[in-house]
Amino acid sequence: MERLPVVLALTPVAERAIEHLIFGRDAVLEPRGSVAEADELEREVIVAEAATVLLSPDLAGLTAAHCARVRACGVRIAGLARDSRERQHLLALGVDEVVEPGDSEEAFLAALGGPAAEGAEAASVPMASTLHAHSRGGGSVLAVIGSKGTPGASECAASLAALAAERWSSVLVELDALGGGLDLRLGADPRQGSVLGLARAVRAGDGALGELLERWLMARDGWPPVLVGAPDPEQALSELARPGVIASTLRALASVHPLVIADVGFLLAEGESAGPASRVHREAVVEADAVLLVLGAREEQLRAGLDQLDLLLALGILPQRLRVAVNGVGGPGAPTRSALEQVFHGQLAERRLALDAWLSWDGRALARAQRTGVSIAVARRRGPYARSLSLLLEELFLPGAPAPRERKLRLVPPRRRSDELEEEREEREVAVPWRS
Repeated sequence: MERLPVVLALTPVAERAIEHLIFGRDAVLEPRGSVAEADELEREVIVAEAATVLLSPDLAGLTAAHCARVRACGVRIAGLARDSRERQHLLALGVDEVVEPGDSEEAFLAALGGPAAEGAEAASVPMASTLHAHSRGGGSVLAVIGSKGTPGASECAASLAALAAERWSSVLVELDALGGGLDLRLGADPRQGSVLGLARAVRAGDGALGELLERWLMARDGWPPVLVGAPDPEQALSELARPGVIASTLRALASVHPLVIADVGFLLAEGESAGPASRVHREAVVEADAVLLVLGAREEQLRAGLDQLDLLLALGILPQRLRVAVNGVGGPGAPTRSALEQVFHGQLAERRLALDAWLSWDGRALARAQRTGVSIAVARRRGPYARSLSLLLEELFLPGAPAPRERKLRLVPPRRRSDELEEEREEREVAVPWRS
């Protein structure tokens, strides 16, 4: 039987419990590397070129952030649980599978190998995802995420993408693993091209991604180019939740478009565990260059939003990469801005953050958007909502001066569309003899 290459991230006690699977003539696992601390994990999996990690929940310094970053590299994670408490802890960390020391060799191989062990994928596929995930060239990715019970994150992503598309080559991608509604809103058929199709093309190593995207992106008046979600989210979830799929898909989009704005679903944890949908969303925010968290203005929405903020920080999203906006200020049932400021600024300060935008309620823009089918910012460009988003867009990107005004990471601004059109016009010009 061929041995499965793995990176071991086990404590000495856990390693002794499965030493019969690692050492000896009948061993089924081939250790390609070993780490004693979680901070060494990401570097080791890249150097070892192994598609799977086997780890202990009590590995020194291990957090959900380490697991999310390793999975974004296209590496599968299996956890070794010696009791029910360790099993629950591993599920909360977001591992792909959990095994126990008493499991059979076949169970270990199936858990650590995943779909590749069943013949669904080639063993080299995860390493292709690793190359995509660690290629920082190309455009910038902004992930927009809300929280439970807080409407407005998807609308914010759509409006931001529409405003950005007026300046730069931008694309809006729907990454809500629970199912979004952009296809219905745009009257599009996701079977003609979606995130799932792009993910499959990237995994297959298709070199004509630009040509495929030209056919798959939805183009509607008042909208940026849009890549809608999978036609059947439940059926596609197991495929999109594989390690590295979302990260490589985002990087593939960014290699074609200077700015990618991802509408990410809110679910980062399912109770005390992280299921497939949570792993999709976690990989998206970990891979993004910047993350915008949209909170609701009502009391219960703010409380849920702060919990979501803590989850993002626990995933290792640095404060320099985080932006926070409060949506629906002044709307029905929401307190005044002054009342919100008295409480909210202090809550953010405890987390070493500051509020980046107040998104005011604009009833006229909302009614016009529902009537015309465009985003709120486009429906009323001079309304308070559109003005707030325009200011936020300016803060997200580097200004003309080399030094930023604030101590926050800003995205590199894409080239203006007018510059690109001018270059294309110059390339099309042909020198005629009587002018040469």
